[in-house]
Amino acid sequence: MEMSVSSPSSWMLPCPVKAAVGIDCPGCGFQRSLWALLQGDVAGSWNIYPALIPFLLTVLMIPVAVKSRLPYRMHLLGGALAITCFLIVRNYFSKMI
Repeated sequence: MEMSVSSPSSWMLPCPVKAAVGIDCPGCGFQRSLWALLQGDVAGSWNIYPALIPFLLTVLMIPVAVKSRLPYRMHLLGGALAITCFLIVRNYFSKMI
């Protein structure tokens, strides 16, 4: 069986929370948003899951914060993490309304 890369629904993992409970989890939309971003659709990615881009930037900041000697590096990392968490929670509750 050949898998088509252009059809993301054929390889994306289903959400176990949604399958078990029937409601979206705070991470629902992450895969579709990542796929849209990889296709170059930044606006579409943001519309699907706004926390993806800040999440990726935060993950990229971790090794920089650990290895650098910048005086406020952990404060910057904490701020990036707070923004990411805020967007995850805001996105989750906006879907529930």
